Amino acid sequence: MKKIIITLAVAIILISMVNGAMPAKVKEIREKYESELFAIEGVSGVSVDEANNEIIVYIEKQEISKKVPKVLEGFKVRNQVIGKIEALQTTSAIETPFMAYQTAPYLRIGSYNPVFGGLSVGNPYITAGTLGLVATDSSGKSVILSNAHVLALNSQNNFLPSGTSIYQPGTYDGGNSLNTIAVLSRYIPITFNSKKSNNKADAAIATLSIPGNIGDILNQNNDGFYKIIGTDTVSKNDIVRKSGRTTGVTTGMVTDITASVKVSYGGKWAIFKDQILVTNFSKGGDSGSVVDKDGKFIGLLFAGSSTTTIVNKAGNILTPLGITV
Repeated sequence: MKKIIITLAVAIILISMVNGAMPAKVKEIREKYESELFAIEGVSGVSVDEANNEIIVYIEKQEISKKVPKVLEGFKVRNQVIGKIEALQTTSAIETPFMAYQTAPYLRIGSYNPVFGGLSVGNPYITAGTLGLVATDSSGKSVILSNAHVLALNSQNNFLPSGTSIYQPGTYDGGNSLNTIAVLSRYIPITFNSKKSNNKADAAIATLSIPGNIGDILNQNNDGFYKIIGTDTVSKNDIVRKSGRTTGVTTGMVTDITASVKVSYGGKWAIFKDQILVTNFSKGGDSGSVVDKDGKFIGLLFAGSSTTTIVNKAGNILTPLGITV
């Protein structure tokens, strides 16, 4: 009898496979409903926990959970409050770098030649972000890497033409045409205000007109550098590091590596897929910071909320921009 039951069960599974009726995976259901979930006002992100067969919906505040389905095609939906996600350029005086940094040999808002990662930078039309690092492009020229919204967007979030001047430090920190260090050369386009967009990175490069120290990042004490060489990927619970204009060198823990998030850019917004989420280790002005694990480039910090920092993956940045680190 037991053999008959087992044989029958196997037969049912085989028939289901032939008929294309295998049960849906939680990952497939997440993808199926992602656009509908983002249509709910107050949803910040969508992801999946395959180990527990759960769909994760990140929300701005707890009240939003009332609007989110509890179950989708048999899979539990788990809500997690992370707040509103915003692009992290400097917008107010409260985001001035900590005074403690200003007694060190290097100032994150100072002007330097050669330049290196961790400094204030920006185009003439935005406030200030972070120079991620100096890299090499496909033609062998030295370029700086940062976010598109730091190097390539104006204050209305429209893309600027190639050749636009890049200041170091950014205008918020006193930079002007006399502080031109580079010109915008390439960016990854961003599709705004579309729930079905396939954005994966907010990144741009600018070709240097002065020397730059390839891979050098300003350290925690602002008196020297650590080096970024090569790339890596991360897993949940990994500890990662960044060096930013506003908060200096800080570390955070990876909480998600497959998230889609909705990011506010002032009057516009954009959905980004395949993002890394990290416990909050950034503030406004840290946009463009290179994030690393043990000296390997894993991504570019570009947005965050009061609880969470969002990082673009290295693999979605380097090839489209044609650079190596």
